[in-house]
Order: sequence, then structure tokens, then C-alpha cells
Amino acid sequence: MLKVENKKVTGEVARATYKANRKRNALIIFAILLTTLLIAVVAAVGISYWKAVSERQIRMEGMDYDIALTEPREEQVNQIRGMKEVACAGVAVKCAILEQYQDKTLDKTRLYWLDETCWEKQTLPALETWSGSYPREEEEIMLSTFALKNMGIKEPKIGMELPLTYFTLAEGENETSFEKEFVLCGWYTDYSGDMRGYVSQKFFETTGVEQTDFTQGSLKITLNNPLYSEEDIVAMQKAIRVEDRQIIEADYDTISSFCKTVICLGLLLLMIFASGYLFIYNALYISVSKDIRFYGQLKTVGMTSVQLKKTVWLQSLWNAAAGIPLGILSAAVMSKLVIPGILSAVNPQLPAEDFASVPLWVFFLAAGFAFFTNLVSCRKPVKMAGECSPVEAMRYTAVSSKKRTGRWTAGGTGAMAFQNLFRDKKQAFIIFISFIIALSVFLVVNEVIRENDAKLILNETSSYDIRFKNETTLDEIRKPLLTEEKIERVRKIPGVREVRKVTSTEIVVPYQEAVYGRYYKELYQSRYSPGNYQADMKQYRKHPENSSFTARFISVDENGFHVLNESLGNVLDKKAFEAGEIAVAAKTFTEGDNGIAGKKVRFYLPEGRSPKQERSIRIATVGDIYSNPAYFAGGYTPDLIVSEPYARNLMGNNLFTELIEVEYEEAFSQETEKQVKDVFAEEKQISSESKLDRYTEMKRSENQIKVLGGSLGLIIAILAILNYLNMMAASVQNRARELATLESIGMTTRQIRRMLRLEGLGYAGISAVISLIAGLPLSYVVFKGTSLYRISFSVPWLSDALMIAAILLVCMTAPVVIYNRTQTDSIVQRLRSGEE
Repeated sequence: MLKVENKKVTGEVARATYKANRKRNALIIFAILLTTLLIAVVAAVGISYWKAVSERQIRMEGMDYDIALTEPREEQVNQIRGMKEVACAGVAVKCAILEQYQDKTLDKTRLYWLDETCWEKQTLPALETWSGSYPREEEEIMLSTFALKNMGIKEPKIGMELPLTYFTLAEGENETSFEKEFVLCGWYTDYSGDMRGYVSQKFFETTGVEQTDFTQGSLKITLNNPLYSEEDIVAMQKAIRVEDRQIIEADYDTISSFCKTVICLGLLLLMIFASGYLFIYNALYISVSKDIRFYGQLKTVGMTSVQLKKTVWLQSLWNAAAGIPLGILSAAVMSKLVIPGILSAVNPQLPAEDFASVPLWVFFLAAGFAFFTNLVSCRKPVKMAGECSPVEAMRYTAVSSKKRTGRWTAGGTGAMAFQNLFRDKKQAFIIFISFIIALSVFLVVNEVIRENDAKLILNETSSYDIRFKNETTLDEIRKPLLTEEKIERVRKIPGVREVRKVTSTEIVVPYQEAVYGRYYKELYQSRYSPGNYQADMKQYRKHPENSSFTARFISVDENGFHVLNESLGNVLDKKAFEAGEIAVAAKTFTEGDNGIAGKKVRFYLPEGRSPKQERSIRIATVGDIYSNPAYFAGGYTPDLIVSEPYARNLMGNNLFTELIEVEYEEAFSQETEKQVKDVFAEEKQISSESKLDRYTEMKRSENQIKVLGGSLGLIIAILAILNYLNMMAASVQNRARELATLESIGMTTRQIRRMLRLEGLGYAGISAVISLIAGLPLSYVVFKGTSLYRISFSVPWLSDALMIAAILLVCMTAPVVIYNRTQTDSIVQRLRSGEE
């Protein structure tokens, strides 16, 4: 063989071959362009999605900070602000509670004073929208839209006068009510669902509240590095000399949660990059394999293996030089115009500056990945082109000719389809791995979207659609506003599934060391210690009716029992509970059951049928604030939750309904909610909490999160489908002679189409099964690593099934469409074309 030394030959052959294969090179350029575009768009959408989810979390908290110091002294504030690890620190003080607006009793709207740092750097970033300005004058007030709705104000205006009754939270003072004509200077929306307002420093100074008052003042601290350990917090506590009942409120699982999130996101990115890699690799592999005969002919006229390899390398570089810039340009247009346009469409109130800007490194990452993938993907085809001998190259076919034996060869189209699935192992592997990655990523992304679904969060964190509370429950003169007649009217409203009634009254629990001894010792050792343990217990023994140690006697009806039991892990015996043999103790200030469960507790009811008669009941289990169906609190002694029949037996006609919970047939039904609210529209001392009202404030970001999250899953699915179409087009083209041979010996076109359809079904079906086996456990891992809310894991089967069905449809129809579009020549022409 004569070696050609002329270096120009390589370039000329590469150019001539490149021009001759314009369509094929256009496909490869398109693959590189699309991969570059999709990787960049995935990163851009992912950044926007992560920002939207993070903002949702911040807005549900109502403030953006990392840790908080309770009851901060002024020197501590200055000391913390001077620490190098602290970005900023703002003071927030709860100073008053609004009780009444005109003649309407309010549901404890808390008023806060914020310093400039806390307002501008920690509160504003947590607001969805806000209008007006922070209060400056004594009479000015800013309220949440949630609080305004609770007052009955649907269209607030700057400067409107608000006659309000409030009491201050100054230590050592009784809850004396004051009346004041406030002026609305602004309002805001977040997702916390809190009735909250902000007041000026001048008003704050009139309340007598200090930032060092217990549970009122707090220093919100934003760290330069939000990843901190318990050792970091302990070091900060020592540096600022934490005293009395002060604590630094922090989440010590921050680092582990961050690591879990990074691992989950890393796995997703790895799978996304793998999909892009397979797309480019597949296009290049098919391109070179089609030219193997041509390369063999070049070898016969003296071209060396090195020159052939250089030829393939040059062509791949030209394709990259054309595809990557076009992909980056397209991605820039998408990220600057298309994505903001979509987000603006689903959330028109979102200002342009709130869109997550795509950093420059995203485009470099996409370009670098596409170029690297292009080079790596060329290695195998280059090796194949360079090492294949002239004789082997002339005989080369892209379809395996290995004969199959066994029962499958004697079958019909189904057996032939199954045989063809694994005929080309490389093709089968690429198709399967593409679909498995795409479907697995879709399952994971779909789970992440589900766990951030506002309706799901509200449904799982709230057992009711709307709750009505009697605001006179703790007054000296209570009013029976939630009457049986009105409750029955609610029950009869179409669309109402059930109404759950909660009653309550004061209960006196004499001192019982055997029952509550451990609990009180732990209580007095905690931050919430009421005072001196020995002195208080001595006083408690003598005067158990002391308001500090009374509790609430709470009852639930049959519907309420099921909700209560579920929140406790279904540990209650229904018959024993209804008969008054067992009760639930609900406490707030300590953890664990403190040895209370299983004990019998003695009590008497001052407002019962026999006010001084002492009774006893066994405590079956201990609940917390989340399982307590009542709203109003008693003293430090745990509340007792019993059945309504048992409470009615003890209370008679004095059974007082504190609140009702209403659940709809269809959650978030506006029509049902309007009718239910109308029942109590005239009652000024009944307040309501509606799940629909919270969702109304959250749904704008809800659409944003769904669009961005859905886009991620869709992009991956597009990559997999394009890869599949590319592979099947090459497969059908390479098997043109074989298919023509089958037709020549009697196989009908209909049978060939059925065989191709079954092949596609096989690829999709096997991929779907493996994806479910791998993707569902991965979804659970990601859910556990990224879930921010108290919701349970479940699979969004409908959307998952729709995606799998769509892929099944594409896989079954695409091979037939490709066959119909490409195999249009006669049988003789197709048989001859395979010999050329």
C-alpha cells in the first residue's frame, strides 16, 4: 500500500466528504445545537425554578434570615453586627395585639416594630407584593392583605382611617385595651397566612415593650455563609454571653440538608448531561458508520488510518464550530425573551427584575459540555473508521447479521420484533438508557413539583377548608355564637362534606406528682420556665385553680375523632374514647410524653354539672400543638381532649362550642366557600381562617413553579424522543434491504408495520418498567432530601402515566412513519440499493 504524504489530501477529502453529506451534517449540527441549547435552557430554567421554590419558602416564613437571637440586649446587637460571619442583623419586636376593628372582633393580629435593617434587608425580600411605605408616624400602620381581609377590607387605600382596639404586650401589665385611630400607610402579601402588621418606632415606644422582654424581641441574623454547625452557634452564644432564658434559634440540620439537596441536584444534572451526551454520540456514531464503506474505498487508494482519523476529526470540529455558537445564541434568546415571557404570562404581577438572570457561566458550561461531548463521541467512530480494513469496510453493514436460533425465529411478527430489539446491542443500549434516564428524571422532577404544590401543601398541613372561631371563648362573658342551628345550616349547604365541632371550657387539675411530675420539672428547666419551681409547686398544691396551672377541657365529635386519631398515628380506641374511658393530653412546651401516657389524671370542671366533683380519666397518648384541635390556650398544664358525648355528659347545657371546621366535597371551592361564609356574615365576633384565601395569595407563584418544573421534565423527554427518532431512522434505513427481502418472500406491508410498531412498544415498555423500578426510589430519596413542608410522600401517578403513555405512543408510531416516508421505492430498487 502506498502512503500518501500530502497533508492537503486530508483537508480536501474532509471538505469533499463534508459537502457531499450536507443533510447528514445538518443533522449532526442540529444535534449539537439542540444539546447546547437544551443544556443551557435546563440550567436557566433550573436556576429560575430553584429561585421560585426558595422564594416560596421565604414567603411562607414571612422573613428572610438564617438564625435568631431571642430577647437581644443592645450590646449584643452591636456585637453580632460587628462579626465577620454576619451579613446583617435586624431587630423585630412584637409589641401589641389588635382585638377589634369597628364592631368586628379580630383574630389576634400581631403588631411588630422592625428596625430599618430588618425591614429593608430581611422582610422586603420575603414579600410577594407590597404597596405604600413603612410606618413613620405614631398613628401609621401597615397590614398584611390577610389581616385586611379578616377585617373585611377588600380594597385598601393609602391614608384610610382604621379605628382599632388593641392591647400591649409589656411585661407585668394587664391586658388593658386601648382605642386608636390608625392610618393605613401600606399593605403587603406573603404566604405565611399570619394576621400581622407593622408599626412605627414612635408607636412602639408608647407600648412600654422592650426588645429584651421574654418572647417579644428577636434579633434576626443573616449569615454570610448560611451553612452553619452546632459548634458555630455555641461559639456565637459564648461570644455574646447569652443569659437568662435567651437562646439562639437555629436549625442544626442545615449542613446535612444542604448536602442532601446538592447530591439530589447533582444526580439530576448528571442524568441530564447523560441524555445530551447520548444524543450527540448517537448522531456521530450513525454518521460515521454509514460512511465505513466509503472510508474502505479511500484506504484501497492509499489513504492511511491516521489521515482517515484526521478527516473524521475535522468534520466533527466543523460541526461543533457551527452547532455550538448557534446553540448558545438560541439559548440566550430563550433565557432573555422566551422564559421571562412564559413566566410573565403565568404571573403578570412579577416584575421584570425578579426573573432569575442567567449567569454567563451557564453558557460556557453548555458550550464546553457540547464541545467535550462532541470530542468524546468521536473517539469510537474515529477508531472504527481508522482500524477497519478495506475488505471489512466494503463488507460492513450497520445491522448485525448474527443468526438467531430457538423458538423466537419460528414465531410471527411479535417474535421478530422481540428479536430485533436486541439485535444491535449498542443501539438497544443507547435507546434504553436514553429513555430510562429521561423517564427517571421526569419522575424525580415531577415529585419535586408535587412537593411544592400549594394545594397539596395546604391540604396536608390543614385538615379543613375553612375554620370559624368564636372570639369570645376566653372572655368573662362568653357568647354562644356557633349555635346548633347555624352549624346545621352549614351542614346542609351543597358541597359541604362534613362539619367538625370543637368545644372547650376551663378545667382544674389538682397537683399530681405521679402524672405530671416529670413534665413540670422539664418545663421549669426549659426556656419557657414560669419561674421558681419549688415556690410555684407549693402554690399549685394549695391553689390548683390558679390560672397559670389550669388547662382546657376540649371535646371533639365523631368526625373530629378521626382527624385527631390520624394525627396521633391511629393509636386511639374509638369505643373507649367515646365512652370517656381514655383521653389525649395536649402540651406545647416540652418534648416527648414526659411519662404522662398511661396515667390516670384527676380533674374537676368549674362550669360542669357538678363543679366540685372530682373525676378521673386515663391518658391514652400525648399530642402536641399540631394534633390539638382547639385554638385557644389555657395555662401550663396539658389540655385534655375527650369525646363530645363524654363532655356533654359532664357539662350538660354548658357545653360551649369554641370553633367549627368545615371540609368541602371539592377542596378550594369558591362557590361552597361563599355560601358557608354567608351563614356567619353578620357575626362580628366570629373570625375565619380559609385555605382558599391562602391559596389565592400563593397561586401566582404556584403557576410559575409548575411551568418551570414541567419544562425541566419536558426538555429531558424531548432529548430522549429525539434520540429515539434518530436511532430508529438509522435502523430502518440500514435495514432497508432486509425489509425489502421480507416483502419479497411474502411478508405484507401491514405485517412489517406491525413488527416495527411492536419494536417501538418493546423499547418504550421495557424502559418504562426499568424507569419505575429505578426512578420511584430515587424520587423518594430526592423528596426526603428536599422536602420543606410537613407533607407525606406520594407518587403523582396521573402525570407520570400521561408521560409514559406519550412515550409509548411516540415509540409505536414513529418507526411506522419513518418506514412510510423512507421506503417508497420498489422492492427491486431497495434490494439493489443495499448492494451498492
